[in-house]
Amino acid sequence: MVNRTIGLYQGIALYVASILGSGVLFISGVTANVAGPASILSWLIVIMFSFPLAYTFACLSRDYPDAGGVATFVRNAFGFHMGHIVGWFYFLTAAVGQTIVSLTGAFYLTHAFDLSDMGRIITAVCVLMLAGVTNYYGVKVSGKVALYISALLLILLLIVVLISLPHMKWNNFTPFVSEGMFAIGTAVTLIFWSFFGWEAICNLAPHFKSPKITIPRSTMISVILIGALFLALSVVTIGTETYGEAESNLSPLGVILEQTLGVGAKKGTAIIALIIALGTTNAYVASLTQLGYSLSKDGAFPRFLSVREPTNHVPRRMVIFVVIFAISGLMMTELLSLTFSDILFIPTSLGLFVYIFCMAAGVKLFVKRTRPWWCSLISAIFCFSVLPFFELYILVPVFVFMGYVIYIKCHNRTALKKRRGRHEKRSTIN
Repeated sequence: MVNRTIGLYQGIALYVASILGSGVLFISGVTANVAGPASILSWLIVIMFSFPLAYTFACLSRDYPDAGGVATFVRNAFGFHMGHIVGWFYFLTAAVGQTIVSLTGAFYLTHAFDLSDMGRIITAVCVLMLAGVTNYYGVKVSGKVALYISALLLILLLIVVLISLPHMKWNNFTPFVSEGMFAIGTAVTLIFWSFFGWEAICNLAPHFKSPKITIPRSTMISVILIGALFLALSVVTIGTETYGEAESNLSPLGVILEQTLGVGAKKGTAIIALIIALGTTNAYVASLTQLGYSLSKDGAFPRFLSVREPTNHVPRRMVIFVVIFAISGLMMTELLSLTFSDILFIPTSLGLFVYIFCMAAGVKLFVKRTRPWWCSLISAIFCFSVLPFFELYILVPVFVFMGYVIYIKCHNRTALKKRRGRHEKRSTIN
C-alpha cells in the first residue's frame, strides 16, 4: 500500500526544489550574454510554454502513476526499447548536469576567495567526491534538508531582486535586440536547462493525496511562482548590466550582491552557492544511481553495475561509475577549455529529446481533443521548433541513440554466445 503524504503545498515545495537548482545561479548572466536585453523575450517564451508542458507531465503522472516516470510514459506509448533510449538520454543529461553543478559552486567560491584555476578544479572534484561518498555509504539527505536548501535559494533570489531595483538603469535595455533575432532562440535553448524538473516529480505521483486534483494544481501554481522569479532575475541582471564578462556571466548573483552590499555579501553568496551545489549534486548522484541500477537490471546497461551491497542495498558500483563519469566530464571541460554555453548545449539537447518523446507519448496516450491532448501537441510542436537553434549539438542525441543500438546488438550477441556455450556444454556432458 502506497503511503499518500504529499498535499498541495508539499507538491509546490517539491516542484520549487526540483526547478530552482544550481542553474538559477548563473543562467540569467549566460542568456543575457548570448541575446542581450532581448533574452527577456526568451524567458517569456519558455515561461509561456511551460504551462502546457508542465500540465502534460502532471496529467501523465496522474493517469500513469509509476516510479518509472518518463521511461514509463514512453514505454507505454512506443515500446520497451524507446523507454530505454529515453532512460539513456535522461541518464546522460543528469550525468553531464552534475559536472555543470559542481563547476558552478566552484566558480562562485573561486571568485569570492580569489582561488586559482587549480583551486576551482579541486573544489569541483571535492563536491563530486563528497556526493559519491555519501551515496556510496547510503547516507540519505532527507527531503526536509533538500527543501531547506531550496528555501535558502529562494530567499537569496528575492534579496538579489529587491536590492537590485534601485541600481537598475533603463538605458541598459537599449538596443533591445542587440545580438539579433537568432540569438533569442539560442537563449531559449539555454533556458531549458533551468526549467528541467517538471518531469522529476512524475515518479512521486503515487504518493500524492488526491492526485487527480493535487498534481495539476501544484504544477500550475509552481509554474507561475518559478516563472515570475526567473523573469525578475533576468530583468535585474540586464538592468544592472551584470553580464558580458566571465565572472558576471557565471556568477551574476555574487557580482550583484558585491556591488550593492559589499565583498562580504559576495563571500556569503559563494558559500550558499557551494551548499546548493553540494545538495544538488548529492541528489543527482542518488537519482542517477537508481536510474542506472534500473537500466542495468533490465539489460540496457552492463549487468555487473546492478550489484547491490548486502548491508545497505546500495549499488556501489553504479555510484562509482556515476562519479567517475562526472569527474571525467569535468577534466574534459578543463582540457578543451569549454565554456558553460558549450557544456550546457549537451545535456539540454538530450533533455529536450526526453521532453519530445514524452509529449509525443501524451499525444498518443491521451484521448484526442481533450485538454491534456492539446497541451501535449502544443508542447511537442514547441519542442520541435527549438531544435534548429541547437545547430550541430542536435547530433548529440543521434550519437547517443546510435550508441544504444550498438550496445544492445553487442549485448544480445554476447548473451547468445553464452547460451550457445551452455547448450554445447550440456550436450557434451550428455
